[in-house]
Amino acid sequence: MARISLGKALFQPRAVAMIGASDEGRRHHAMAPLYLEKHGYKGRIIPVNPKRKKVYKHKCYASVSDAPGPIDHALVMTPAKTVPGVIRDCAKAGVKVATVFSANFAEADAEGIRLQEEMVEAAAAGGVRIVGPNCMGVYCMDPPAIISPNRIMQIPKIDKGNIGVISQSGSLTGTFVSRGQHRGLAFSKIVSIGNECDVSVPEVGEIMVDDPKTKIILMFLETIRDADGFAAMARRAFAKNKPVVVYKIGRSEAAAEFTASHTGAIAGTDSAVDAFFKQHGVIRVRHFESLFEMTYLALDRKPIKNKNIAVIASTGGGGGMVVDNLGVNGLSPTPLPKEAEQRIFDAGGVVSNGPLIDITLAGAFPDNVKRILREAFAAKNNGAVIMTPGSSAEFNPERTVTPLKEFLGHEKPFGAALIPEAADTARLMSSMKIPAFKSPESCADAMRGFLEWEAPKPLPKKPTVDLKRIARPLNSANNSVLDESQCQRVFRALGIGQAKSAVVASAKEALRKAKSIGFPMVVKVISSDVPHKTEAGGVALGIESRKELEAAVKRIARNVKKFAPKAKIDGFLMQKMEAGLAEVLIGYRVDDIVGPTIVIGTGGILSEIYSDAAVRLAPVNKRTALEMIKEVKGLAPIRGYRGLPKGDLDALAEAVQQLSQLAHLGDAVADAEINPLIVKKKGVVAVDGLIVKNQ
Repeated sequence: MARISLGKALFQPRAVAMIGASDEGRRHHAMAPLYLEKHGYKGRIIPVNPKRKKVYKHKCYASVSDAPGPIDHALVMTPAKTVPGVIRDCAKAGVKVATVFSANFAEADAEGIRLQEEMVEAAAAGGVRIVGPNCMGVYCMDPPAIISPNRIMQIPKIDKGNIGVISQSGSLTGTFVSRGQHRGLAFSKIVSIGNECDVSVPEVGEIMVDDPKTKIILMFLETIRDADGFAAMARRAFAKNKPVVVYKIGRSEAAAEFTASHTGAIAGTDSAVDAFFKQHGVIRVRHFESLFEMTYLALDRKPIKNKNIAVIASTGGGGGMVVDNLGVNGLSPTPLPKEAEQRIFDAGGVVSNGPLIDITLAGAFPDNVKRILREAFAAKNNGAVIMTPGSSAEFNPERTVTPLKEFLGHEKPFGAALIPEAADTARLMSSMKIPAFKSPESCADAMRGFLEWEAPKPLPKKPTVDLKRIARPLNSANNSVLDESQCQRVFRALGIGQAKSAVVASAKEALRKAKSIGFPMVVKVISSDVPHKTEAGGVALGIESRKELEAAVKRIARNVKKFAPKAKIDGFLMQKMEAGLAEVLIGYRVDDIVGPTIVIGTGGILSEIYSDAAVRLAPVNKRTALEMIKEVKGLAPIRGYRGLPKGDLDALAEAVQQLSQLAHLGDAVADAEINPLIVKKKGVVAVDGLIVKNQ
């Protein structure tokens, strides 16, 4: 029997087995066969249920292996404990893919994890691919194949379009259909991926990238299980001009906990996920509403460089809300050029020109609106245009919304932020493929997502440091947490400047070496059992004399023994006390989801108070490191803000680049941090650090 591709089996199956189907009541297993037939599926529908002879008009079989083939797709709706056996039967029948609606697997408990593992083993042994479990099925609109028990399919008709959807939430697939229908958006394919035990988000994404009927891919994600596969898929999508737009939860601790309980997945660090999406050309939105509104904003477009926005409004309050939200999202509303304002005035028009281009007093008349829109689209000082109509949008869209049709195909992204409800106008705009923003907040979020969108960036492949030289001090450390002296050797091998220092075993030895370091100095305990020295009382600052030095060493020893009685003290680090223009944190971390990352932020105690940092995937080059420095608000002083003395930004960028080279060591290092790194007028100096090896 000829085997068909996964894509064909998912979306164009010749026959669908409905395992666990019935025709009683209105439960899921009774509705799924009806939905498949109702929405126009032309293949064979094969109910499987040993307790039935017939389901609706279709002959019912005791097992799928009893049914005549070929059967490309099976929808499994039986209790979790029966599913491994059902999958074995699917293998006997030559089923290519089984979509498992059943729940209570890895997302539930230990028994669920065991059942899921057994199911995956059965599928692998029998050559069956699994979508799910704990999912709501697969929807293909053209040709129609709605393989799902989702009750949203009670709708009379589902329109076919060019939007692909992949969701890790099952019920949200129905939300996509519902909101899409009301907005006039139409889909090509929708997949509820569930626990993703086999068929993955990237795998389905690749099918959509190759699908000529899909032009944009929207995703609702709780986690990223295959970062490498996702990155490759996203890059291919960008190359084929198919934007990938993602709404991912996990930005809060509560959402991360939900993710773990919902699909048994790890959320990862949200800032690292942001960096991952940016690296691979993915648009991320923060509002669910923006996911829909992004469709016509990003469709058939590429990223642009001009991030300024012209906001035209026939409602001062509504326009003010849009301008305010754009500012909150880091975007710059921009007035029309003075010469454009003069041309409007000369033609008899009136405009209040500022961050908000207010046409309220002039009246929302089509000729006036068109004139101002033409000036906004022609202006070189903006890269995007937003129209904000008032009450006219509800009953007279021809005044302020329809004029936008003239600019379809323009290189500048544009849309209208509808202040009234204006549902009919929103559908009209969708029919014209013009974004209709339902709120000022989602408008600003969608615009931010689009304007932050960048082409995928290559990761630097060649290390800029001697990896063997770095590996030596790492390998010589017996503990997973390196002590201060060992950290210094690694940072020195990376080419990062160190404060003048010496290691001593006692207060007596410290006094002998004091002259070589000089006062003022710092003394720290050396112990891999005490990674956070300050909390243990293992640090003494501002030591100005031999007497203070002797007392400090003895005091540190007492403090550490009291804080951690079993800690092994390997000595004390005497370090020249450094001063500079700023304290900076630079850190390397292998994220659970996206892998090696590099971070720069404000250092010292400020790093614990403010979430002011820039994150990228590691390794980075110097150019990217300089971009990161520009993003950290707290580093404005050393960038020369208001005439303040500039720090050595080149040296800082080089330190970030060099620390990121740890990524070339594979999984040898889990975490590495320098905090603080002192930035001087010339050069940088690492003062304190921490390195944790992978076990």
